Amino acid sequence: MTPKVIDRAELGGNKTKFYEVFARISSEDALAHIGSIEAPNDELAQARAWYVYDERRWKEMCVVPTDAVISVTGRGARGKIKEI
Repeated sequence: MTPKVIDRAELGGNKTKFYEVFARISSEDALAHIGSIEAPNDELAQARAWYVYDERRWKEMCVVPTDAVISVTGRGARGKIKEI
């Protein structure tokens, strides 16, 4: 039996994007930045975030492409996002 050659497109492609991960434990909590990940597409970003940050029973977890974050106080300069 010959092994299957996996096409890079099946894995999401060659180009990776960076994502910020936010989560909350209960509905009353605010979303908190819990970390960052990189992935080739949004679907893999969701899976990787859940895998990497599964140490708690999150009520909600969101991933946001880092390019979509708009700085309000940095006057266009992209600053480091502080984790809490």
